[in-house]
Amino acid sequence: MVKTVAHVCILVKDIDQAIEHYTNIFHVVTPQLLKRKVARQERYAGDEKYITAFFDSMGGCDIQLLQPFDDQSPLYKRLKKHGEGVHHICFSSSHIEDTYRLCKEQGISVNDQIIAERADDSDKTDIRHFWILPQYAHGALIEVIDDYKVVDGFIR
Repeated sequence: MVKTVAHVCILVKDIDQAIEHYTNIFHVVTPQLLKRKVARQERYAGDEKYITAFFDSMGGCDIQLLQPFDDQSPLYKRLKKHGEGVHHICFSSSHIEDTYRLCKEQGISVNDQIIAERADDSDKTDIRHFWILPQYAHGALIEVIDDYKVVDGFIR
């Protein structure tokens, strides 16, 4: 079922600038987040394209940066409405279908389906996720995602 806090995601306007700024921050406060490569990656969640980068904690809580791909996306609309900041908290699950079913059985408000994700250069799903809705989680958006790894800066 749900194992750990996988990452905290921060919605940003300019991912390249955010990578630079977070690199500077982590260099001072938590250098272990810089031991592995950070890479900018274009991905899809369902039909929505986005740009992301992961600071790999090597077993702890990763930091994800997230930028809307264009001004038509729901992410862009959220960024315009709320500005930059924490987008969601993510937990990983080794049995995402069971976790999703149990959430629904327990009356936890979730989105209507498990969403397939893939890298922009692939048509193959590599991870899946669902959302626990902020109305249920006291304003926090919570993502539950398949177990994943960050390899050479890319989520897999």
